Amino acid sequence: MVIMPLSPNATGASNPTHVVRLDADGESRRSVEDKTAGVLGTQTTTQTMTNNNNTRSKANAVFFSVLMVLSMVAAGFAAAPAAATASAATINNVEDVTISDSTDTQEVEFNATIESSSDSVYIDTSVLPDAILEGQDTDVSVTLNDAGSTGATGGNTSAAFDSDGRTNVTLTDMSSDGEVNLTVTLTHDTSGLSASDAQSGIEYQIQDTSGTSLDSDTFDLNAPTSTQRTAGEDVAYNNTQVFQGEEGVTFIDESGQVVDASDLEGTSGNREGTPLQMPIPEDEETGTYSTAGTSYSGNSFAVSVVEPRITTAEVQLNGDDIEQIAASNAVTDTSASRNFEIAAEWNFGNAENLEVSVEDPSGSEITNEVIDTSNDASADDILEGGDESVDLDLSSEDAGEYTVIFEGEGDLDHDSVVQEYTIETTNQDEVSIDTASDTVTQGSNLEYTVSGSTDGQFHTVAIESSDFRDGFTVSDAESIFRNVEDVDSVGVYDVAGDTDSPADAEDVDYAYAVVEVDGTTALGSISTDNLDDSSVDLDVYEGQSSPDANKSDDESVDDVSFDVEEGEIALNSPTDTYTIGSEVDVNGTAQSADDVAIYARDNSDWELLDIDTDGSDADSDDFISVDSDDSFEEEDVNLRDASNILAFEGQYDIGVVDAADLPSDYGTLTTSEFSSASSSRDTITVEAGDLTANFGTVNGQIADEVDDEIDVDGTAAGQDSVVVAFVGERGDTYAETISVDSDDTFEEDDIPLTDISQGSVSGHVISPGRDGEFGADSDGWTSASEVATTINDYSSSSNTGDQIRSRILENTVDDTASDDLIVSTSFRLNDPTLSINDVYPEEAEASGINPVATGETLVVDGDTNRQSDNAAITLELLTEEDNNVASASTDEWGSDGQWSASMDTSDLETGTYILEADDGESTDRVQVEIVEERETTDGEDGSDDGEDGSDDGEDGSDDGTDDGTDDGTDDGTDDGSDDGSDDGSDDGSDSTDDGTPGFGALVALVALIAAALLATRRDN
Repeated sequence: MVIMPLSPNATGASNPTHVVRLDADGESRRSVEDKTAGVLGTQTTTQTMTNNNNTRSKANAVFFSVLMVLSMVAAGFAAAPAAATASAATINNVEDVTISDSTDTQEVEFNATIESSSDSVYIDTSVLPDAILEGQDTDVSVTLNDAGSTGATGGNTSAAFDSDGRTNVTLTDMSSDGEVNLTVTLTHDTSGLSASDAQSGIEYQIQDTSGTSLDSDTFDLNAPTSTQRTAGEDVAYNNTQVFQGEEGVTFIDESGQVVDASDLEGTSGNREGTPLQMPIPEDEETGTYSTAGTSYSGNSFAVSVVEPRITTAEVQLNGDDIEQIAASNAVTDTSASRNFEIAAEWNFGNAENLEVSVEDPSGSEITNEVIDTSNDASADDILEGGDESVDLDLSSEDAGEYTVIFEGEGDLDHDSVVQEYTIETTNQDEVSIDTASDTVTQGSNLEYTVSGSTDGQFHTVAIESSDFRDGFTVSDAESIFRNVEDVDSVGVYDVAGDTDSPADAEDVDYAYAVVEVDGTTALGSISTDNLDDSSVDLDVYEGQSSPDANKSDDESVDDVSFDVEEGEIALNSPTDTYTIGSEVDVNGTAQSADDVAIYARDNSDWELLDIDTDGSDADSDDFISVDSDDSFEEEDVNLRDASNILAFEGQYDIGVVDAADLPSDYGTLTTSEFSSASSSRDTITVEAGDLTANFGTVNGQIADEVDDEIDVDGTAAGQDSVVVAFVGERGDTYAETISVDSDDTFEEDDIPLTDISQGSVSGHVISPGRDGEFGADSDGWTSASEVATTINDYSSSSNTGDQIRSRILENTVDDTASDDLIVSTSFRLNDPTLSINDVYPEEAEASGINPVATGETLVVDGDTNRQSDNAAITLELLTEEDNNVASASTDEWGSDGQWSASMDTSDLETGTYILEADDGESTDRVQVEIVEERETTDGEDGSDDGEDGSDDGEDGSDDGTDDGTDDGTDDGTDDGSDDGSDDGSDDGSDSTDDGTPGFGALVALVALIAAALLATRRDN
């Protein structure tokens, strides 16, 4: 083998060497080897060795020629350097990337060792999400930083993304090889990502040209930091809203970390401490849910659960909702200033878009056919942003009712969210008018509708004066059309005078209303109070661009008729019975009236009641106005003062009349005039009132100085007030007035009797009768206050009590022709009294003072003249040393003064005690015996033999012949065996009880003897 070196190469280049080998077959093989970098390639030639020198010479010449050519080629390869790459790298920092709706910049800073003045290094960015890689372009830059004394300087840098997704950083014209510090700035388009794409630990590698990793480091792809939700992304951030019914929502906090729904708890109310569920139930409690739960104070992650609502779901014409439209107009037409669209507003626009669909009258879904894209090519059935509209075109569809359905595009499409709107298209292109009803009760309101017009047009609607109620005034006519709904103006018109302000009713030709069309219709209302109860015609005239009430030269384009019926009128009160002098509420109903009048009749004409009781002749002030609910009422009317007819006992007619039907002279009405008017009649029975009174005495007495006040109450039908008077036997008097309530009752407490002397006292309650006056003439007793004053003045006279009572009677009830009423009583004004009448055991009621056995309940009865409201009676059981051993009290007793109290004797010893009663003013004492056992009428233990089933005849001791009649032979010794210990509980079942007196002692004696004998035997 022969080794032949080629021409030398530059420093660092490979060193190829020609190698010639002689094979065993005599052939030579030549190759070129790189001793430095290994075999780059092998060129082999084959030569056959011969003894022919010429041939060898030629062969040598060819060989060396080829060898020279190969040497030149080898020299050329040696002169061109191989592609250079960094030999080492260290990553210093990789910035995190945050997802946003646009781009985010990321810096990668690292050191790299280059081997020549021109070198390359790669960042393996192919690990980025596809959505970023697809959007990457040449927006990448590189900065060569100062690497210090050991690094290469100068030169140029560039960077670009290659087809493999890697970022190629190229350095050229560097001063030398060595270490460089580079910062590569990458701009990522993250608009195609959402929070669900967030991830951590993404690894970047710094690679050489062959893809070998020189160093690596990781970074995080963070979720968006936005505080606003994006519709359709199902991602919620801190302090945002989520909605009932949402599913699959991901919660992201400020650091980009996912928060689990179960970590969110209700902060207060019914949701307090309850974790948020996912999916969120449709009936989830609304309010705040936080990771802090009930401790939430605004500093922790929280969301609000809100009820999803579609607040506007309409089909609109020029911004106003519309329910009916001519089919030819059911399309947006900018040239006609007509905007026909579906409009919606919803509160969950940041969570979901809104989907609209349109169904035709058959229920078929036709949305794509009717969404109008002529003005907006991108228009579709999805509305965005929480407030949007889309053009609708129904002009090519058949007339009928169309339904627009509004619902959330995703989860929020449950029943409580979904809204529907119905619009009707018609083939009617002509103006028409219709009423809500063909018949209306006079006095009611009637709605009317003008249809088939164009939005913004003005139409005049009119009723001629021939359809007005008789006797109408200009004011009455002006009130026929109501200024409501789409009405622009109302009034009356005088054609001859060409004015809308006629002076007199006879100049009025028609009443009118000008309505403005909203969409295709206009609504209005008629008040039928002043229309005749007959058939009425309603006309509508051609539309104009401005209001015009004068239609004298125009023909109506449509009309409609409706019937006005007389309304019912009824008097509810007073009917049946009336007490003379009493105040009553006059009320009833009147469907067709603004005012009513009340009349009374005896046997001839009807007379108007003076309802306001001003004493003047009846006039329009006595009319009662009718409220909007067709009711009328006047309170507290004294019919005796309102009508002389009703001031006397008897049976009369009373009626109510619609004031609009009254003639000009309405003070009295004939029966014909009353009947021809809208009216109703009832029968009323008039009665005189009565008087009752109660005087609050106790046991027919009043305790002087301590209870010297008295309560008086009663009834006085038909009166405003009564006089209460008291007269003492020495001529002392006191009187005052008491008002009578609307229910005819009166009551006065604590009337003073301090000016009355002790002794017999008379009490009186006096009231006037039917005529409302005291006595029979005007002698100073006409009013209750004058009567009271006069009676009080009697006290200063020298008259006795009887004389004063006579004077009172002769000026009131006993006066000639008087119908006054009086109730009288008598009682005594005494010192306070208190007495103990009866003491007995509760088990055996008895009169007088009786012994009570220990353990029994002691009952005390007595009487007093004290008022129970002012006093209480205290009972004490005292020993002979006045020590209190038991007590009781009571403050309840009636007007008879009888009181009762009880006390327990269980802890008392037998003996004699003093029972004392005290009311604070008076006392009474009696002696009471407390015994071991109380004797009963049969001399035994108090059990009722023969009535409670304990008949002694069953135990052999009773022969059953005792019929309860004492024969007088009982000597009081009983049988000698009763030791007083029997408590009366013997039921007769013990056959030894009472049947063999002393048997118990005999048994004891026998037992004693037996014991002695036994002892004797033991001694033996």
